[in-house]
Amino acid sequence: MRSSSSTKSPVSSDASLIPAGISLTAQGRDLLEERVERLRVDVLDRLRPHLMGPERDERDVAQFERTLAEVARLEGIIAAAAMLPAPATGKTARVVPGALVEVETDAQPSERMRVRIVHPEEAVLDDERISWTSPLAKALLGATVGEACEVTSPAGTWTCVVRRISK
Repeated sequence: MRSSSSTKSPVSSDASLIPAGISLTAQGRDLLEERVERLRVDVLDRLRPHLMGPERDERDVAQFERTLAEVARLEGIIAAAAMLPAPATGKTARVVPGALVEVETDAQPSERMRVRIVHPEEAVLDDERISWTSPLAKALLGATVGEACEVTSPAGTWTCVVRRISK
């Protein structure tokens, strides 16, 4: 792996880049809306017939209530969320929330990975998204292409280099 002339300190994450409140990517909002619809159709509609009658099972009622609460929580997040602006790209761009970042690790052999830094509510939607509260995201925020970032995580400290920033 080619080394960079500057290494970002693990504590120098630019917290000012993280928006206040809930901010979602456009795709993240769509995925949350799809999740709400799946919960309504796959869980709530399936459980409704089992909520009344002599064979009513309280486990079904409890699952229905939990799912209903989750739908309400997700709908509240979607309604309250601001949209993240599209990140800048190119060699002078900085890593910001919503950006798709390709990094190369210092592991032997080196590994390339792509991550999208998002609000914690959006991070669970797929394997590409990581919470902006994660050690990797904190290390990457504010970095530019070619910059080495030191990541301090529970598993130990490691270095990665930003190879590309895209939308």
